[in-house]
Amino acid sequence: MRRYPVAPLALALGAVLLITLPVRAEVIELVDKTKLNAKIIHYYDGVYSVESNGQTIKLPKEKIRSISFQLPPARVEFSTPEKTFERWRQSLSEGAVEKVIDCYALMYQGMLAAQMGLGDAQGGLKKMQKEIEGTKFQIKGSSTKGDTATLKVLRQKGDESDTGEIAFVRENGEWKMLPPQ
Repeated sequence: MRRYPVAPLALALGAVLLITLPVRAEVIELVDKTKLNAKIIHYYDGVYSVESNGQTIKLPKEKIRSISFQLPPARVEFSTPEKTFERWRQSLSEGAVEKVIDCYALMYQGMLAAQMGLGDAQGGLKKMQKEIEGTKFQIKGSSTKGDTATLKVLRQKGDESDTGEIAFVRENGEWKMLPPQ
C-alpha cells in the first residue's frame, strides 16, 4: 500500500486555500484537521479529485476526515414571493425559459421543463407567452406561514379579469412557486 506524507499534502492544500476560497464548495477536513474549500470533481479507486482555486488536487480517502456540503447562499431575486412572481412574469415575457423554470420549486422543475417543450422548439413556452400577452398582473395580497406563502393576484386581459392564488414554498431561503393543483 502506498503511503502519502501528511505534512507536504497539508502544506500544499493550505497554500491553495490561502490564495482564494471558492464561493460554492464542499468543506473537506483532512485527518490533520486542516480544512479545505473545494469542489469534488471525481472519485475513483479511493482517490478524490477536487478543484480548488482552478487547480485539481488528488486526495486519497484515508487523508480525509470529513466532507460537509454547503448550500449556495439564497439569491436576492427570490427573497420574497412577490420578487419571485415578478421574476417569473418578466422571464416569461422575455422568453427566458431557464429563468421561468427556476422560479418553481425544485421538485417540479424537471416536469415543467418537459411540459414547456425545451427540446421541442420551446412549444410550451410560446403557448404560455401567448396566454399572458397583454395581461396585466396586480398583487392584491399575501400571506406567509412558516415556509409556505400565498399570493392573491388579479389578472386582467381586456375586459376579463379574475383573481387567483399562487402557492409558494421556501427552499434554501428562496421563495419558489408551486404549480397550480
